[in-house]
Amino acid sequence: MRSPRFDSITASVIVTLAVSVSASAQGKSGQAPGKVNKSSAPPPSTTALSTPTTAATGAGSASPFAWMDDATVMEPHAVWLGVSMMRWQGSGVGETIVPVIDGAIGLSQRVQIGVSVPRVAGTVGTTFFSAKIAAFADRARGFKLALAPTFELLSQAATVPGQRRTQWGLPVSMHVDGDAGRLYASSGYFSPGIWYAGAGFGKPITDRVGVSLSFSHAWATASTPAGSAPIDATRRNEISGGGSYDFTPNISLFGSLGRTIGVAAQDGAGTTLSFGVSLTAGPLIFERR
Repeated sequence: MRSPRFDSITASVIVTLAVSVSASAQGKSGQAPGKVNKSSAPPPSTTALSTPTTAATGAGSASPFAWMDDATVMEPHAVWLGVSMMRWQGSGVGETIVPVIDGAIGLSQRVQIGVSVPRVAGTVGTTFFSAKIAAFADRARGFKLALAPTFELLSQAATVPGQRRTQWGLPVSMHVDGDAGRLYASSGYFSPGIWYAGAGFGKPITDRVGVSLSFSHAWATASTPAGSAPIDATRRNEISGGGSYDFTPNISLFGSLGRTIGVAAQDGAGTTLSFGVSLTAGPLIFERR
């Protein structure tokens, strides 16, 4: 089985980049009924497009759901499981999301499927179901491109009047491998009218330790439903750094720290700390009896 080094090297940065898009989806959600007041930042679980909330979606073959991701697809019948937690702190409010359960399985050489299920305040948060499809590969140049069609089921806390609980997204990811490390980039659209783009770099420091750094930019092109305050093309920037440590080729510990920059508190500015553990197994052989 392929080494999980790049599977976990950027694992911890995804959640912090996802938060930047999440707050954009709700716009000035502090003005919406039932949300925090204008001087406070809206928690990730209350935004219209909630974060997948996990740092365990490795930017590699083991990504059940990721916006900032590379283009690697899991081996057929390989299985990945992640358990993590996230602590987000904004202006005047904080939120802890634990546990977050993520899983993924490789279906073929070109397709994997996955799910991300967070638990927030004693209930199930926004849940994501996704596929990842290898679209193009140039092995000579170390270049790959993948699509990740995604289905999203909003939590009750993230749903506002007039809004459907089901949404969809289409992230597109690519990466280039070089002697210095892996350069990866992602962009995509989500049905509430959210666009994002970003890039990152991951590098193994030793056989067991990897580090990464990413930057994302997100913006909205639609208004919030039911006459809420307009998203007004909110522009958001997020920077995040992370690291991973492989206890064994199949067990990894990861963590990250991210910060929203150039964003007002009521638009979701905050700091995100996340960490977790991932386990990889397979390829598993299923036999009929």
